[in-house]
Amino acid sequence: MYKLFLFAVIIVLVISGHGLAKLDKRGASLKPLSACCDIPELGDEKHLATCSNPKPAGPCEDVKCIFEKHGFLTDQSTLNREKYTAHLRSWLHSHPGNWTAAIDKVVEDCVNKDIRQYLDKPCKAYDVFVCTSIAFVKKCPDEMWKC
Repeated sequence: MYKLFLFAVIIVLVISGHGLAKLDKRGASLKPLSACCDIPELGDEKHLATCSNPKPAGPCEDVKCIFEKHGFLTDQSTLNREKYTAHLRSWLHSHPGNWTAAIDKVVEDCVNKDIRQYLDKPCKAYDVFVCTSIAFVKKCPDEMWKC
């Protein structure tokens, strides 16, 4: 999921004339902070592929597809808290970097609370995904920070 977001950020930078080379510079920047933290992919490659061919339109439908394929939603408006937390804990042990603080922040802010990110229409998958992304950036391990 994060790779899709990062890919979109890179495309915007290229189109706006900034180019890919500037992603590696450590100078001052107003680019999205999400580009500064090297967050490994959170989703299963099989589910990402399924939800990318064809990719549903809009910020909700693609994330909702991925969440549904993983079983993170019990219905369109309810997060399967246990399954999402178990996935994140499992992910933690199979990726480099000390992501424990980030996962704890996700569970505290995004799983244990009923959050809303306010798209034009309600979308639980998007709400949780955006909250998760923010928590990962806030608690990005020093060794994964690239800006």
